[in-house]
Amino acid sequence: MTGSLIIDARDRLRWHQRFWSDASTFLMWGAWLKLWYPVIRSFAWGAHLGALSRAAQLTLLSGGRAGDLPRYAVALAGTSGTLLLWSRLPGLRVSQPRVATVSDCARHFEIAEDEILAGRGSAVCVVHHDEQGRIVRVEPRAS
Repeated sequence: MTGSLIIDARDRLRWHQRFWSDASTFLMWGAWLKLWYPVIRSFAWGAHLGALSRAAQLTLLSGGRAGDLPRYAVALAGTSGTLLLWSRLPGLRVSQPRVATVSDCARHFEIAEDEILAGRGSAVCVVHHDEQGRIVRVEPRAS
């Protein structure tokens, strides 16, 4: 564990899930940047707009009509909110896997916990199986 608070579980997603997630994120970022275009353009036009009336400034900045600027602001806020919610989505769906304890393994394989602990503690360990492939005994050996 690296101590990071960021959970990166992209490797657990199928390729088409990663593709659609990346494509939709790219499109939303593109829309978000496009919504900033009037603000960026206003800085470029700032020096030239001093002599124009307020209605003329709004008309030029909104790309045609004075009423478009509030719609741009609402769309910009909505897109920003959607991107923030989208960034939280993968964290909500990822759950921490349950780590199996030694007693869980002993109960599953029907062997003693001491055998498992001895096998873990040794450098070399031989695992014996029955005809069906089930583990029947763990034999620790010295290296």
